Amino acid sequence: MRVVEHRRHSLRDPTGIHLSPEGLELARRLRPTLGPFDRVVASPKPRAVETVRSLGFSVDALVPDLAEMPDDAGVTVAGANLHSFADYVRSVERSEVAARYARHQAEVMRAELERTPDGGRLLVVSHGGVIEFAAAGTRVAGVAHWGAPVGYLEGVRFYLDRGRWVRGELLRL
Repeated sequence: MRVVEHRRHSLRDPTGIHLSPEGLELARRLRPTLGPFDRVVASPKPRAVETVRSLGFSVDALVPDLAEMPDDAGVTVAGANLHSFADYVRSVERSEVAARYARHQAEVMRAELERTPDGGRLLVVSHGGVIEFAAAGTRVAGVAHWGAPVGYLEGVRFYLDRGRWVRGELLRL
């Protein structure tokens, strides 16, 4: 069995693309509770890379697909009332475009996780919206009951056994 922990980047400066001083500090405080990981991948957006480094890890790979936000993929989220994991799951059930995006994001997690050894652990750092759709794309039971979308540095953990997503859990701060 392999494990992926997919976290949202830390707080960013509202006027820029980099983490704020508060975001850097928040990531440093979370650092002792994480790891170890066999592999660490991130969106190439600066806030994701800076989060990985502030957590005390180095980036093994930048994955452009993790930076593809739902709107970039044609999945309309502005005004779409995506206020919970249940909303993301419903969106995937009702829209083939959303379903395709969600399956793709889940496949990105799987492909990166399969680059770890059997029994390995992967850390992924990306963005809000990407994580919720990826979670819906795993089709793991219970995701719809996880409540509000992830906040900064929150995320999800999924378990892959013999190529199948077998369970998941929500990671709140």
